[in-house]
Amino acid sequence: MDLVWFGFRAFNSFDSLLEAKVPLVSEVLDNRNAVKGALWMCAASIMIAISASCIRELSQTYNTFQLVFFRSAIGLLLLSPWMLKTAKRGKLSTTRFPLYVLRTALSYTGMVCVFFALARMPIGEVYALLFLVPIITIVMAVFLLSEKAGIEALAACGIAFIGALVILRPGVIAISLAAIAVLVTAVTYAGTNICIKALSKTDTPAQITFYGQLLALPLALGPALYFWKMPLFSDLPMIFALGTLQLLAGLFHAYSVRAADARIVQPFNFVRLPASVLFAFIFFSELPSSWTWLGAGMIFTSSYYVLYKEAESRKKPNDEAETLGPT
Repeated sequence: MDLVWFGFRAFNSFDSLLEAKVPLVSEVLDNRNAVKGALWMCAASIMIAISASCIRELSQTYNTFQLVFFRSAIGLLLLSPWMLKTAKRGKLSTTRFPLYVLRTALSYTGMVCVFFALARMPIGEVYALLFLVPIITIVMAVFLLSEKAGIEALAACGIAFIGALVILRPGVIAISLAAIAVLVTAVTYAGTNICIKALSKTDTPAQITFYGQLLALPLALGPALYFWKMPLFSDLPMIFALGTLQLLAGLFHAYSVRAADARIVQPFNFVRLPASVLFAFIFFSELPSSWTWLGAGMIFTSSYYVLYKEAESRKKPNDEAETLGPT
């Protein structure tokens, strides 16, 4: 009954969104590339949601470090033909290897923490808190890349962090180690975004993907061997599905951002919350609390607002140039 109520409310909210002509939504509906980008982002979110249920199920048998290794090994295996082809073209040399090492270390740490959390706390809460990643990225960009952020953007960041407190409710319930792990993931993923942003100034997406996959496997191998348990034959399909789904999620995300501006497609990343809740309910009879939905709404709304304001600030110089004409 709760799931039916949730579906009814979600449908009504989406219908109201269309009638209200929310800027990014109406822009998506009027632009074919934006529609493609939105669909790719929705597909990426669904892949992540399904993989979360795989992680929860496999965590009953295998250690977190071993699952992260499975994910990295399968991703490298599936990408190896493309990586070898790209390497033969000589397009993978780089002078920024230390930054790649930092990016991989941050990404690996975040992956271990989120896998740990998915095994121990409601899946919906995990992804609700991970909506903090773009907000933390903005804060880190201000301090590490000397980027500017207006008072409105900083206020939105503050509201997002209040949303996280609503979900965690410190002082009302004990903050678990799994919840702390999710927050660590949000910080490390934000740091990964900063590294990618810096790398993209000199290196291609092919280079960033190549070194990310190549360096992740040896980093994951050591801890996995320490906790190693021989995989059961019956678990192999789900293990392969985990690695494949996570890889597809990354590829679909890349296609999404390539098809349309990030400010348009990123709001559709919110699909991962209801999708993950749906699969968690189907497989584990798990539903998040109303506090989780309230906090997630605050975080997502803040992220949406920041993206929209950033888009508006980028549009202004172009509008002025068109008005003034060539000089």
